[in-house]
Amino acid sequence: MRCRAIARTVVCNKFKPCIMKAILSILVLTLLVSCANQSKEKEFDVATYFRNMPLESPIPYKSETIEFINNEDSIVLRGTLTYPDSESKSYPAVVLMHGTGKHGRDYNAYGHKPFLVIADYLSRNGIAVLRYDKRGSKESEGNFDEATYDDFASDGWNAVQYLKEREDIDFNTIGIAGHSEGGNTGPMVAAEHELDFLILLGASGIPYPVADSLYSSGMAKARGYSEEQILREAQVNDSIITLALDMKIGQALEDSIHNLVVRNRKDLSELRGLTGEDLDEVIGWLYLEYYARPAFKEFWEGPTPEDYLKQVQCPVLSIGGTLDLNVPGVPNVAAIDQILKEAGNTEVTSKLMPNLNHMLQPAKTGLPKEIDSIEMTIAPEVLVLMKNFIQRQAKKD
Repeated sequence: MRCRAIARTVVCNKFKPCIMKAILSILVLTLLVSCANQSKEKEFDVATYFRNMPLESPIPYKSETIEFINNEDSIVLRGTLTYPDSESKSYPAVVLMHGTGKHGRDYNAYGHKPFLVIADYLSRNGIAVLRYDKRGSKESEGNFDEATYDDFASDGWNAVQYLKEREDIDFNTIGIAGHSEGGNTGPMVAAEHELDFLILLGASGIPYPVADSLYSSGMAKARGYSEEQILREAQVNDSIITLALDMKIGQALEDSIHNLVVRNRKDLSELRGLTGEDLDEVIGWLYLEYYARPAFKEFWEGPTPEDYLKQVQCPVLSIGGTLDLNVPGVPNVAAIDQILKEAGNTEVTSKLMPNLNHMLQPAKTGLPKEIDSIEMTIAPEVLVLMKNFIQRQAKKD
């Protein structure tokens, strides 16, 4: 017994330094992880914005009201350019491109202003941001109702050209960040013109008809519809699509879609419980602004997202949410990643973010009506990802 005790003592003494080193290593590692987590939490805290929250003062960047010309259509688009207020006159820059609808430069939705938030956060971190009123909206010229995807892509490229032509500031690294529809028109620009980077937020990677079907069924399931109800809704949507593809753009098409939707509103989950002005308002922006515009035919019958994505060779950051019901994150982020990489793009970063909706906010269901009760404008980790990605591209120059 005593010999074993001595042996144990010798072994313990022999390995004491090793054990102490291991313990110290663990303590150091724990401390580093704790510091890293604290740093990350601090970074996320700075990147946290809430609905109607005033921007933090003082504003450490310059803000200019600007205008640029789309030379192809001879229209003037107006917006806001923010950039760091520093001695340096050389910054990376990003042009923001909106989602579907008649939006102003701040991209107002449910009381939130996501483009204002993105511009504020990035410009506080050394990045210039150009955001503009969509053609035919607010202060920008042009006809929104007759605009196509090609038109919106052309507007985005002319915004990039404006930055390139500024003689007083060197925007050394210029890219586009597009959300939803902007995530579809952004690749159209990148496929035809040279960009330094491209950021896709809630963008499509699968064929549009498939995406549209997933949108309708996903929304209905989230609202608790049965399989039979989902089938009836799909049949109504097919009838709307047939009208949109067969009829000419104009008042007759709008009236036909409106009447069809009203007759079948009980089978459309988006319209459940709506009456009067509320019903007409939702029909207007959800059905008429979508199906009764030239962009829809181009969207449905034209090139697929793959046709443009496979031509994109600049670095790409693609972000989608698992609770995105508008452009389902799981299949679309995977498709974008696969298409880009199979086409030979070696600089692709894909992020599928848990529990974020189409507007990239923390959510529980992903349903649009939920946004009314969500106070956070955009998840801070999305802003941090965008900032880090753009800064990495700028360092290459």
